[in-house]
Amino acid sequence: MPITAVAMFCGPHDEGDQTPTRRIDHAIRLSMQMGAPLFIAGDAFDGDEVRRFQARAWNAGVASAIQAFDPRHCTLADAQAVGRVILERRFDRLSRIHLVTDWWHMDRAALMLERELEEITGRRILVVPESVMTGPVPDQRVHRNELQ
Repeated sequence: MPITAVAMFCGPHDEGDQTPTRRIDHAIRLSMQMGAPLFIAGDAFDGDEVRRFQARAWNAGVASAIQAFDPRHCTLADAQAVGRVILERRFDRLSRIHLVTDWWHMDRAALMLERELEEITGRRILVVPESVMTGPVPDQRVHRNELQ
């Protein structure tokens, strides 16, 4: 049986003045269903959002919600932060990560995460897409950039 975790990439802020919670809420549900640790990566707010989402996960009953913060706040940095946490915390038997992000961001995010996990940990960890299908749809320019 594979050893599994959930990873969630924060962002974007596309719902007005409210911090969107669609990604973290989806990640919390998955983490609790699987009894798996949850890595929370991203954040353009110096770690504040990651800390708030970690508290939200704990309050919902997630046993292990782990910050994976990198101040560069880009998808590549998020993927690298998750890889570093896996290495530092010695998740040596981890073989599968369920990645939570928006559907339009998934292809690029999953590819980056898979590549960075192998580069950082020295082993292949399967990335399973767990797309969030709700929320605003980005404009065509953003969507084209995501596909590059």
